[in-house]
Amino acid sequence: MKKVLLVLLVVSFACKNEKKTEVKEEKSEVVNEFALVKEFNNQDIAFWANTGTALIETTEMYANKEVYTLSRTSPDESSYLSTNPVAINYASNYRISVIVKRGEVGNLLGLRMLGTYPDRVDAVFDLQSGTLKEVKKTRDFEDESAEIEDLGEGWYKCTLTAEVAADFIRILLGPTTSEKSVLGWEGKTNEMGNVYVIPSSIVIEEVTQKVISN
Repeated sequence: MKKVLLVLLVVSFACKNEKKTEVKEEKSEVVNEFALVKEFNNQDIAFWANTGTALIETTEMYANKEVYTLSRTSPDESSYLSTNPVAINYASNYRISVIVKRGEVGNLLGLRMLGTYPDRVDAVFDLQSGTLKEVKKTRDFEDESAEIEDLGEGWYKCTLTAEVAADFIRILLGPTTSEKSVLGWEGKTNEMGNVYVIPSSIVIEEVTQKVISN
């Protein structure tokens, strides 16, 4: 009987010690934070390069912003709209975005984040089905990803993210066709095409990560 009581006391004492030393486990999650680097406006358009494209303002407005048509002008040459370069921090993560809508001819949009050529990341979006066709990077860009968000009434927000091995980036965009590869979406093609685009919706953001404890 004494032995049984001794064993019970030992077990009870051990359990109390275990509870005292028990450490509460903390859960944490990593979330992305976005810091605005550049929000383009209509005055910036004067410094952009139109290669084989025509950018024409329409009478339409979306979210109080002017809507333009971006069209290929010839099937026999490369075709893209290019912003002026924007300075960034080398080897940091960046996200670019633009609001677009399918035009009257074709339904594919090509989007590129370009550093020092050929370092870049490209994506092609289907503006009819609202889906991402493909995303690819070349050379020293890393962690590439792309998304398309349905805003309603045919409008979509297309985003492209990557770790950028450059001190500056340009944004290239334009209509493309299914015959072109994702890394060559701007190349000459047998088909014409156009899209509706809001130039003042084009944004560059730096992406950082923050650990949140729960």
